[in-house]
Amino acid sequence: MTAITSHSGTTSPCHRQPVRWRHVPIYLVLGLFCLGSIGAFVWVFMISLKTTDEFLTTSPWALPRGLHFENYASAWEKAKIGSYFGNSVLASTVGASASVLISAMAAYVIGRVPFKRNELFANYFLIGYMVPTMLTIIPLWFTMVRIGVSSGMVPLVLIYIASGVPFNTFVLRGFFESLPSDLDEAATMDGASPFRVFWQIMLPLSLPGLASTFLINFLSLWNEFFLALIFLRQENATLPLGLFYLSERAAYTAQWADLFAAILIASVPVLIVFALLQKQVTRGMTAGAVKG
Repeated sequence: MTAITSHSGTTSPCHRQPVRWRHVPIYLVLGLFCLGSIGAFVWVFMISLKTTDEFLTTSPWALPRGLHFENYASAWEKAKIGSYFGNSVLASTVGASASVLISAMAAYVIGRVPFKRNELFANYFLIGYMVPTMLTIIPLWFTMVRIGVSSGMVPLVLIYIASGVPFNTFVLRGFFESLPSDLDEAATMDGASPFRVFWQIMLPLSLPGLASTFLINFLSLWNEFFLALIFLRQENATLPLGLFYLSERAAYTAQWADLFAAILIASVPVLIVFALLQKQVTRGMTAGAVKG
């Protein structure tokens, strides 16, 4: 085994991290929380495989007598979860993409272009992030009525775009400030315009930050319920709103297995995306938090 010389001149085996016992209770709590979350998903999966009669006559903790995967097909087609799924993909993807792009332009100007009242504009975006959505819903409604789009996917996506700009600008400003200043200075000396410097140099370098903010926005919009309830009708509802309608229907028709199958359909894609890209989210957030 390779030996390492210590400061006292003696050699010792390869360095090992000492056990920090003060962290053990934290790890235990996190482990219990993780087991509880996994257990909840396993329970939902078990319920989704039961028939309606089995759900009503057996214990909620009993194993299913058979694997009734047709509940997922019923939830996808008869309960219109497939349509709600597509609406959520459209609203979340368009809303998050446009919001991140607009925020990147604002964050670049605030973070790297020195001008008067720079901090004033930065605080303006920060204040927008602090205002709760509940306080703005009435003026938002009247604004959409005046421009003639009081309901449907268009006003919802527009609000999704605007609501994400303050947070995205706040995060991306720190990321742009962390990039080396020699890059844009060299490009400017070579004759590149500010617009070209942003699009061809700074924007590609900020891809980790853009990806992390996009994923945070996408996950938030995927689970958004309140604004969808205000601006959407049942025929063009998103997944959270569709699950609400399905739960209301299950209360009268007892189709609980379809509801549990729909819950898994709605949650599994988000879990997969986050599990695959969580390192990139963490890398982008930490890079934007440290100024170079």
